[in-house]
Amino acid sequence: SSTGSLIELSRVLALDPAMAAQVELVFFDGEEAVVQFTEEDGIYGSRHYAGQLRESGRAKQFKLGILWDMIGDRDLTITLPPDSPAQVAKGILKAADALNLRPHFRYFDRSLIDDHVPLNQAGIPTIDLIDFDYLYWHTADDTMDKLAPESMQKVGAVTLYYLRKELTGK
Repeated sequence: SSTGSLIELSRVLALDPAMAAQVELVFFDGEEAVVQFTEEDGIYGSRHYAGQLRESGRAKQFKLGILWDMIGDRDLTITLPPDSPAQVAKGILKAADALNLRPHFRYFDRSLIDDHVPLNQAGIPTIDLIDFDYLYWHTADDTMDKLAPESMQKVGAVTLYYLRKELTGK
């Protein structure tokens, strides 16, 4: 769901070149662990990307990061990990409030290792917007019929609202 939503986000951003110039879309791969999911085994793409940003000094140019992960569940409940950067989480929740979508966003009750972790470690305040209550995750039943375009649209709308406020002040 996140990949298709990022492609749609790129189309929408193209309509606002000034804002688009301030956004870098990144598609991560290699999330799964080879043996046991830990901070060293898994999230290979984001760890590599964050390392490249640190080594090149580019990490300093980023104001924030927003990770979309499993955002297409019909029963959408976006869970913000407790280690979410406070200002970014506050802004996302304010955006959800403004769009009357707050019931779909809440804090998660435990930390999780996901692609936001290496970016936070690189100094980029990054939030993980994830529907961690997705029942079909890692099962043979995780199929296209479980996705809801309305859910992806809700996450996209909240993200765009937040980015407009944060990046352009509009």
